[in-house]
Amino acid sequence: MKGFDERYETLKSMCDGALETAVPETEAGRLADAMRYSLLGGGKRLRPVLYLAVLSSYGRTPSDVDMRVAAAIECIHAYSLVHDDLPAMDNDYMRRGKPSTHAAFGEAVALLAGDALLNLAFSLLAGCACEDACYARIMKLVADCAGAEGMIGGQALEFCSDMSSADAELLGKIARLKTGKLMEAAILSGCIAAGREDEYALWLEYADILGRAFQLKDDLLDIGSGERSLAFVLGAGAEAELDGLCRAADEKLAETGGDPRFLRELTEKMLKRTSD
Repeated sequence: MKGFDERYETLKSMCDGALETAVPETEAGRLADAMRYSLLGGGKRLRPVLYLAVLSSYGRTPSDVDMRVAAAIECIHAYSLVHDDLPAMDNDYMRRGKPSTHAAFGEAVALLAGDALLNLAFSLLAGCACEDACYARIMKLVADCAGAEGMIGGQALEFCSDMSSADAELLGKIARLKTGKLMEAAILSGCIAAGREDEYALWLEYADILGRAFQLKDDLLDIGSGERSLAFVLGAGAEAELDGLCRAADEKLAETGGDPRFLRELTEKMLKRTSD
């Protein structure tokens, strides 16, 4: 049996391969270049790996259709980062150790590249849904988790709130939406694709715990910045909160009907990492 690192790299490589073939050629070559730059320029591929890991925990070998679902999930994550970095949003000029998309291609092309990646994601999902009705449910789930009641809603809530006085409840809600919802989409999509909707509620609980814990770990890694975050508000209790979430995630995985070993180790790596 493969060790964790080898298995993770195998799944990540599978995702990278699917992404390489996903971006279409366009008349505006600079747009395609910006899409590839945003999509293929590094990243851990955590969300598509989560999808494939849930699927694999039930002994399901990912099909070509599953790889397109994985690629679609990563396209949504990539588009969100492109838009987050724009001057109108977080105004970040670096991403993954290189210039952000708008710094490299200009704001207009970056905005269009993000839009195109989002549309590409749903083109991929629609193609999957045409082949098997279960992927239509996945497409609806991903749309809901990425939209106004999910990831985008979390971003909007952050921008519309006075973050200088945000309490733990508000910060936790933003984290669940902005960070947790796309992870939820990946995890629950794996459950649906595996034909295990009898365990849907269990995976939903795991996804909620993982999303909250992942963002809290991010906050702890960035605590020195002085930015108001959930870890900042919780203070000395943040580490204990994270430990409790780690235990809760592990307990939920133990309740699944599949083989949770890889997911348990992946969860531990995600929540005990020492860098972003």
